[in-house]
Amino acid sequence: MSTNPSPEWEDDEPPGLAGTVLRGVGYAAGGFALAQALNLGFYIALARLLSPSEFGTYAAATVLLGFTLLMTEGGLVSAVVQRRDRVEEAQSTAVVATITAGVVFSILSAAVSPLIGLLFDSSEVTVLAAAMSGTILLTAIGAVPEAILQRRFSFLRRLVIEPIQVVVFGTVAVVCAVQGLGPWSLVIGNYAGFAVSSGLAWALVRWRPQRRLVSFAMWRELVAFGRHIFTSTAILQLGEQVADTAIVGRGLGTAPLGQYRYAFRIAATPFQLLLAGASYVIFPALSRIATDRERLRGAFLRSLRWMCIFGFPAGLILIPLGPALAVLVFGDVWRPAGEAAIAMCLYTGAGAITSITSEGLKADGRPDMLVRMHAITTGVTAGSMLALLPLGLTAVAAGLSLGGVAGALYALRATRLQLGVPLRSTWREIWPPALAGTVMALVLLPLDRLVLDPTSHGTFAGLCLVGLEGLAGAAIFTAAMHLLAPHSVAEFVTEIRARIAARTQGATP
Repeated sequence: MSTNPSPEWEDDEPPGLAGTVLRGVGYAAGGFALAQALNLGFYIALARLLSPSEFGTYAAATVLLGFTLLMTEGGLVSAVVQRRDRVEEAQSTAVVATITAGVVFSILSAAVSPLIGLLFDSSEVTVLAAAMSGTILLTAIGAVPEAILQRRFSFLRRLVIEPIQVVVFGTVAVVCAVQGLGPWSLVIGNYAGFAVSSGLAWALVRWRPQRRLVSFAMWRELVAFGRHIFTSTAILQLGEQVADTAIVGRGLGTAPLGQYRYAFRIAATPFQLLLAGASYVIFPALSRIATDRERLRGAFLRSLRWMCIFGFPAGLILIPLGPALAVLVFGDVWRPAGEAAIAMCLYTGAGAITSITSEGLKADGRPDMLVRMHAITTGVTAGSMLALLPLGLTAVAAGLSLGGVAGALYALRATRLQLGVPLRSTWREIWPPALAGTVMALVLLPLDRLVLDPTSHGTFAGLCLVGLEGLAGAAIFTAAMHLLAPHSVAEFVTEIRARIAARTQGATP
């Protein structure tokens, strides 16, 4: 029985939605940043306890895990967030559907594990893949309550669930690694983390499904919306996780695969922070104003602007700092990961464009347009990686950037066709941060390599130098943006002052 039924959404924008979004971005980003900081600490420890080959073996075993998790929820999570009517019926039906799918795909995942081992010619990969299959059900159990929290603009998932999940995973994995369990440390840690995450989601949502509301008709409605999101995301994951793992692991070996995964972790963290702080909030917000076309277009352009302002410099700064970050944080053995991260420098900026476009299209009820966009991204990514395979790990990693750029170009076309946003309007939001980020990287590169050279110092001193370079990069980027798009800097300053003033007034007795 429901203890906290979710209200139906009205077509009009609720009062204070803009303020809710701004607060939500801060809360979600802050919670995600905390989780990532904790995660980084644990992976620093794990990088010194496990070898690249052991990480590569685990990566090979989980090559299909993300894809299978996606098949389990089948886009139903997004359908629940976007739903405007019969919300209780939709949520109850989605719970039954996702848990049932979790059982089915856990069994199927265990059944195909010998094929994964055969692909990588490793019996250990087979056993690890079979062992990880149970995490699919654990994740499916918590999928719908997490979607309800997102729909309610509740940030408990970001502020509470994710940090606790990371602590449980990291603690268990490190203890097991110290005991010499190798890649099994990551398996056991993930089981503990997923179990705690799903349990917390149900505890915090304060809602229970009603069996009488579960219906096949509602499941069909949810699938009609979610199938496009499922298909598009499945295609994207095939390119970013499955295809690249197979290409790198099969073509270069498990040790380079471990390096690639750490490079991807370095390059993807800024993008994941953007998703946590913006897209997590923007999707339900845009869904609420989708019927007002002018307001939707304005909100989309403003979201695109700030995603690019944070996305491009966060990715391009890897050009000067990628190797130093890998060596100083994870150890000298991970230097190839830092070099590969340089080649992934466009991933975050391009991903900012495609992600905000995805949220806009989903909110507008056109998730079907995501399929072609992600198919282009995946096709170019996989094709580029295969073509560049003879040139080694760093060249293969560049395929991720090439695929991201191709997807972003199509995203701009989709924005014009569906949302009615002219190309010149979107380009006006994109080129200033892209150019300013390039200037920042080109200025910092000789400073890093020829003057400071953080990797030639001890860990603490080197990290301090990297931090100084990061501050210098922020200053250079801000100065360049002030010249190229002064209105954006002025808007940011005005918004910060407004937030401070609001808090000050609220604190005044």
